Parts: sequence; structure tokens; C-alpha cells
Amino acid sequence: MENAPTHTPEHSGPHHPPVSTYLKVFGWLTAFTIIELALSFLPSEEIKVPALVFFAVLKAILVVMFYMHLKYDRFLYTVILAVGVGFALLIGTFLPLVQK
Repeated sequence: MENAPTHTPEHSGPHHPPVSTYLKVFGWLTAFTIIELALSFLPSEEIKVPALVFFAVLKAILVVMFYMHLKYDRFLYTVILAVGVGFALLIGTFLPLVQK
């Protein structure tokens, strides 16, 4: 049995990151939420709204990538998400300008 091959499957089921990864992401989400709360008290709408949208998108990306495991899925799914988010941001940015 010296030459018996060792069985090492290429993919042994779904990948689950360690709990520490989830806790780090939770920490970042908490920090971004605190920043958003602080930004909401700014008087200038010109700075506040884009910054809040930025942090909302950043938090959504973190949730989708780690808690919904998109990071460990096919790259095509990430591209589809990025195109959708980019399109939504473009519409949200330019639609109010067209409405005026």
C-alpha cells in the first residue's frame, strides 16, 4: 500500500470562511453604520447624500460578498452584480438631473 494514491478532492463542498471573517465583516459594517450616522448630521446635502449612498453601496457589497458567499462563487456572478449596481447608480445619479 505504499504507492496507494491519496484521495484529495478538488472541491470538497461549499467553502465556509472562519467565524473570525464574519466578525471582521460585522465590525466593518458597524463602523460604516456609525460613520453614516455621523454623516447624517452634516448640514450640506451636496456632501451628505453622495457619501451616504457610497457607504450604503459599500455595506451592501460586504454583505453580498461575505454573508451571501458571492466571494466564493463564480466570477461571472460578481460581474453581473457590479453591472447591476453600476447601472442603478448611474440611473440614480442622472435621473434627478433629467427631471429638473
